[in-house]
Amino acid sequence: MTLQSFRHLEMVCALAEHRHFGRAAKELGVSQPSLTRSLKLLEDALGVRLFERHDGVTPTLFGRLVIERGDALLNGYSELLREIALLKGLEVGELTLAAGPFPAAISAQKAVGRLTARHPGLLLQLTTTDWTRVVDDIAQARADLGLADISEAAQHPELETQLIRDSRLHFYCRSGHPLARRSSLLIEDLMQYPWVGPTAPGRLRQAMPQADMPFGFLSDENNRFRPRVIVDTVQAARDVVLASDSLSVSLPSLIGEELKHRLCVLLPIDLPWMRLNYGFVWKRGRTHSPAAEALMRMIADVEQETPP
Repeated sequence: MTLQSFRHLEMVCALAEHRHFGRAAKELGVSQPSLTRSLKLLEDALGVRLFERHDGVTPTLFGRLVIERGDALLNGYSELLREIALLKGLEVGELTLAAGPFPAAISAQKAVGRLTARHPGLLLQLTTTDWTRVVDDIAQARADLGLADISEAAQHPELETQLIRDSRLHFYCRSGHPLARRSSLLIEDLMQYPWVGPTAPGRLRQAMPQADMPFGFLSDENNRFRPRVIVDTVQAARDVVLASDSLSVSLPSLIGEELKHRLCVLLPIDLPWMRLNYGFVWKRGRTHSPAAEALMRMIADVEQETPP
């Protein structure tokens, strides 16, 4: 079908809905005489009468057939235009994603890989950084989409959030660590060794011991807990742990190979407040681009594939 054919279908459907040339013409954005002429030309081309003209207009048997088939064709055409627009946006779009260390390792990196494999024309930038910098990047429009601790972003009224993960974190150490063979531990035992990771989200501040010890300290600058060794990636934390007596936290699935080959071990302690609680963060009122929507779907898929 040609674009003109779809325009004819729109005309017939508008007349059937309004039963009035004037109202149908107004909806279509044309004059009433122009609509009348167009209908006459269409009926002449088909060789049938589509509408009876009396006080208003009433579809004939032929008109009802065109309307019945035309609705489906128009809906399909509208969906086709939408898919084309989305595909165009995905093929030529740009997207900047800022992610905290854990969401980057769990889902963002893999999802970016899947997206670029499907749409190699996209220009993508993935930045892995501290939770607080992710929130600042979104607030200052330096990034289109963020993956960060929800409690951090909730403090900013100009931001919107969507939770995608709430999981327990487990402490771990290298297999030769002094704590590795202990059957039970208290947090005071862990505090005797340096902790490795990003700056802790503000929600953990109250749960952390208020002391300057080997594990870390409360920063005077922002009143946040700071581990003794700050890193921006989960891989960096793992490498430091394997080379020292430092401790870190992780999902077991992120250090699965190290656990399997006994390079490191999970420590027998359960701290309910030591959890991941992150999700999407974006500027309130900002419409997601096609690339952002596609990436969000892929991140959500990867999150479903990753054990809690």
